[in-house]
Amino acid sequence: MNSLTEKKNKNGDESYTSSISDKVARSTPKDQKRIMKQVVHFISNEVRHRKKGGVVIGLSGGLDSSVAAVLSVKALGNKRVVGFILPEGKLTPRTDLANAQKIVNSLKIQAFRIDIVQSKINFLKFLPRHRLASGNLSSRLRMAILYYYANVKNLLVLGTSDKSELMLGYFTKNGDGAADVFPLGDLYKTEVRNLALELGLPKALVNQPSSPRIWAKQTAESELGLPYDKIDEILRALEKNLLKECNANKSDIKKMMTWINKTQHKREFPPICKINQ
Repeated sequence: MNSLTEKKNKNGDESYTSSISDKVARSTPKDQKRIMKQVVHFISNEVRHRKKGGVVIGLSGGLDSSVAAVLSVKALGNKRVVGFILPEGKLTPRTDLANAQKIVNSLKIQAFRIDIVQSKINFLKFLPRHRLASGNLSSRLRMAILYYYANVKNLLVLGTSDKSELMLGYFTKNGDGAADVFPLGDLYKTEVRNLALELGLPKALVNQPSSPRIWAKQTAESELGLPYDKIDEILRALEKNLLKECNANKSDIKKMMTWINKTQHKREFPPICKINQ
């Protein structure tokens, strides 16, 4: 485990905001600043109310984790944000590692880099082989590391999933879907992209194909079956009960509804057997 950088402090606490309205599309600079302010307040207040020292975040080198890291530093200062870069051997592209390192360097946060590949190999020596289960194991190993460090240092685990991923269930249960807070959880993927541009993140990072990176050549849009601009159009309409007025074709709507329905269990607390007295 190698410490990569030092950090600088800045603190801010204001009014508590736990959700962001989605009544209208948010694309103007004024809207982006409003969203940014709400997310920053959400992070700082969650840390304060839960009496934690800060947050720990997994840095994949992708859009969501980069935006979450920048907003966390705006909320807490860079001494209270810790990043973990958790590649999986050759499966993780060098560009992802470079992007994650650039975020660490620009924010001057403390960060650690741990390659999970050997730990995963050690587990799989005793387990049956299965592509999806193996991919999900990668996500769960990463989250176990984040929670271990958070436990030791009294930090919140900051989740980086966005609203599109959460609504579709496009996350690993008890993996990247396990976190203490989801500051981007009320922002669609396309909204996170707009926010990233407002924050000044590189266009190459903002526009790169989203991927969980749990197997080679995986991309979110190819797996989901639609680009995120079409996905978000459908999800917005669904949230506002306006699917009948949505311009998307019926087959695309059906595809997204299938994703939502088959992953409902991921968004629910596990059932508890109630004992009659």
